[in-house]
Amino acid sequence: MSAKTPSLSDLYRLSVQLELDQELPVQSLRERDHAIGLECEGACPAADESARLLFWLDQVAGPAPQAGSWWHEGSAAHLARVVTALFGFVGMSSFLLTSSRSLVNVFTFLALFVFVQLLLCIIASVVMARTLAGNQPPVMPLNPARLLVARLLPDRRHLREAQSVLRLVFLRYGQELGAVFTLGAIAAFFVVLGLREFSFVWGSTFTVSNELVERLTSLVSLPWATWLPVATVDATVIADSRYHAAITDLAAANRESMRGWWPFLIMSMCCYALLPRLLLWLVSRWSYRRRIRRAVSSLPGSALVLARMRSPLVKTQGEVSGPLSLAPQSVDHPSDERLLLLNWSNALTPTDAGQFEALFAVPPGNIVNAGMGSLAQESTLVSSRLQAPVEHLYVAVKSWEPPMADLSDFLDSLGPIRRCTVLLVPLAGRSITVAKLDDWRRFTRALAIEQVEVLPLERL
Repeated sequence: MSAKTPSLSDLYRLSVQLELDQELPVQSLRERDHAIGLECEGACPAADESARLLFWLDQVAGPAPQAGSWWHEGSAAHLARVVTALFGFVGMSSFLLTSSRSLVNVFTFLALFVFVQLLLCIIASVVMARTLAGNQPPVMPLNPARLLVARLLPDRRHLREAQSVLRLVFLRYGQELGAVFTLGAIAAFFVVLGLREFSFVWGSTFTVSNELVERLTSLVSLPWATWLPVATVDATVIADSRYHAAITDLAAANRESMRGWWPFLIMSMCCYALLPRLLLWLVSRWSYRRRIRRAVSSLPGSALVLARMRSPLVKTQGEVSGPLSLAPQSVDHPSDERLLLLNWSNALTPTDAGQFEALFAVPPGNIVNAGMGSLAQESTLVSSRLQAPVEHLYVAVKSWEPPMADLSDFLDSLGPIRRCTVLLVPLAGRSITVAKLDDWRRFTRALAIEQVEVLPLERL
């Protein structure tokens, strides 16, 4: 189980099941998930969090349904690879065969099949770097990927739950298809060149000297010049291949010299168009596997499922008074030092001790009260506590009160937060209405936090 990489469909199935579980009694959920946890430990004790959640999902909702038709992600990817390779082959063939007098312009060749590809790789690198850093890269309003996602995803909420994963999926396929396009173009280059003789020339309406072209080609061929000198262009070839439209006759010797460009052009495509695509494809594959596992374990409610699978069945021994302590009184639950609880405006009181299972993993020393004093002092205190190893911020709020701008300002003052869960504390004997839940969800969408979720608390 630990070696299996979750898919986007697994993520969506898990999201739906976690929402359905919110309608079930807490005690029945604890008994069910505790039994599944014991079974999971027996089947694979070394499973990671995402694998345990997938095991739980298969037991609760049943195995994932098999694709009922031939059209699925795998078949669509294979079809896209074939079509892209064909585009690359046809594109290169058309460019070569439509060249006037079988004279291929080197500058145009490099611009279309090398520099444009390199520019796309640079853009993809920037988008990938921002995605891995937790920032949302800017996109065009008419981005084709956005239009495709809008038609393919079953629910627009999934964009929020796994937007970084979705970007990595498109980056992975984009780099793979870019590499396939380049391979198809390289294949067409050799096929057409073997069937028909071509000469390579260069020229410009601007004043470009032979020496400048020599320096440019030397700079481009620098990565392979020492170990593959045959793929460089010497001064003789550059001088013989200089071309002007007024030239009507080319000597046979000059034509033979002009063909010396082709090793340089092929190596330029391999080095600046194919190799960056392959490297970005490998990085995106590796990053996708890490992010999809993190997305599965970070879904709202996943932490509760894991806690119920690991924790023994206990019952609380009544309410206590005194300092705020959230662990149950009859058993020592394992704490998670990565969690920091922000008790906003005394949403949690000492009488809430042991009443909310979602808070059992918070260590007693990781509870900070805020919302009652100076914004500057409280922001400084919480910011200092958010340093490593804290990775997840819990914010307990009063569900019966509307979201206020002071909480939003306070969270913005803390600086970048990777993950935050807003916990809605209910009134005793009352449940949280759907309207209140929607109000807090709209509030969290405006927060500048990479992963933010709203979780209604339920008393045991």
